Amino acid sequence: MSAGGYHYGKIIRKYRERRGLTQQELAEHWPRARGGTGVDWRYVQAIEYGKKRIADPSTLRRLCELLEIPPWEFGLSSYDPFHPQAPQPTKNHLFEETLTVAEALLRQTLAMRRLAPLPEIEQQVERLGSFLAACRSELPPPLRLERRLQTLHIQYHSLVGLMHYEHRRYDRARSTFQEMLNAARAAEDPILTAHALQKLGVELKRIGRHHEAIHALEEARELAFKVSKPLAAFTSAYLSQMYAIAGDALRFERTIEHAIALAEPLKGAYGDGSDFVFHKLSGLFLLRCRGYLYTNQPQKVLERYEELCRQISLDRNLWLDYRLHLYRAQALLRLREVEASLAEARAFLQAVTGWQSPHRLTKGYELLHEIERAGYNDLASVRAFRQELLEALRQAQSEAPQ
Repeated sequence: MSAGGYHYGKIIRKYRERRGLTQQELAEHWPRARGGTGVDWRYVQAIEYGKKRIADPSTLRRLCELLEIPPWEFGLSSYDPFHPQAPQPTKNHLFEETLTVAEALLRQTLAMRRLAPLPEIEQQVERLGSFLAACRSELPPPLRLERRLQTLHIQYHSLVGLMHYEHRRYDRARSTFQEMLNAARAAEDPILTAHALQKLGVELKRIGRHHEAIHALEEARELAFKVSKPLAAFTSAYLSQMYAIAGDALRFERTIEHAIALAEPLKGAYGDGSDFVFHKLSGLFLLRCRGYLYTNQPQKVLERYEELCRQISLDRNLWLDYRLHLYRAQALLRLREVEASLAEARAFLQAVTGWQSPHRLTKGYELLHEIERAGYNDLASVRAFRQELLEALRQAQSEAPQ
């Protein structure tokens, strides 16, 4: 008997009574150290009174299964290193609840990208990373292989890749999304495989590997059509951009309109996090406008402007404001309305700075270079915009964490 009168018998009695068993009934199923079951009920009584002790850990583990006793009550881990292939005992409620909280953190982080500055998102990603690192080092092997935990690991790759993307570390983003794809394929998870292919396709497009990008995005769409309507809309929208870049206006418009037709009947369910899709209907409308720019249809960007503004407001999709002004500025420039384009460029700059994202701010330089290539670099208003852009960059660099 241990100090303070604690002994295994007290625990056994508590859980026996909780199960509604008599000592006789427990005795009939009592695990024997040398195999088999069944003992005299007086032996159970002696154990419960602390007159006899249980020395064999395997007997204690079998009692845990029989009476649904958490192993820690006997000073044991749920994992038995002497029998690593043995099935885990009854699910640990605390572990399940911890995973639920971690999944909520992941979903909240993905949703926050529409609303919060980049540093706040990075804090959430770091918290999730610390949790997963602790799981790798502290959990026994069987729990590390739990499906829900594996899904969290795969989605964490997605978040890390997105943070690289926001900081313009595009090579690292691409390699991270490749890791995500490998893990999703190994897990045979079609939803996460489609997400990984979509992200990898976008990064392949960035470095000019358009054929590979189209292949990845078409595979993502085919997978998505089999498992998820929101994901099918999402992947189709990004595939449409590749058709637009290739100059195939007809195929672009068919694909983006099909994506919108899939999403609109879902209403608020599109982008609510189902199947890890946080992309709102306004995001589809915005991709349609970007496709119009790729296919040299600037007038359509202006025609869709009011509709896009309304949808961004309905979706509270605040992070699209800067792209709204960016695409309108580009459309006006191509229609040779230079001063109106510069007014939108300044609105873009005002909208983008608060997000503290180097990637998003860089879009201003792309716009400036487009204005200068069009032959307007000597205009005083263009020079003024260049200075405003440089000042915004200096401010962003001073605010960036060291």
